[in-house]
Amino acid sequence: MKLLLFCLFLVRSCHGNSKPDSPHFTSIFSFGDSFADTGNLVVLATPVLKDIWIDMPPYGETFFRHPTGRCSDGRLVLDFLAQNFSLPLVPPYLEHNSSFEQGANFAVAGATALDFAFFVNNNLSSPFMFNGSLSVQLGWFADLKPSLCKSYEG
Repeated sequence: MKLLLFCLFLVRSCHGNSKPDSPHFTSIFSFGDSFADTGNLVVLATPVLKDIWIDMPPYGETFFRHPTGRCSDGRLVLDFLAQNFSLPLVPPYLEHNSSFEQGANFAVAGATALDFAFFVNNNLSSPFMFNGSLSVQLGWFADLKPSLCKSYEG
């Protein structure tokens, strides 16, 4: 019972640098599952599992030439969107070693729309299920927002 999640927010610049008919986006914030995860599952799973399959070859070989934490041997749709909007590849939020001013990726491979507790309470969980549900991802985004949004008093 897996529900595909894929949400993407492109944040438009507030500056008047772009033509009205050509929007200029300054950042991407992505939520979802394996179709968008750029490495969050690797960070979540590393303390529990010795070898994470998406952090070993052949994953990443086609484009990056090394594993990247993507469930692909190449780029994801998210990577093509970032390239199209002249933005850097969107870093996984859980790595915490990147600047998130131009975006963050909250997606986790295997993520569900329902909370983890639902699966546990209904005996539907597995030892390899990680809590990266949509509500968890939205919580991570809420935690990050204060560092991105400054309020100004007028």
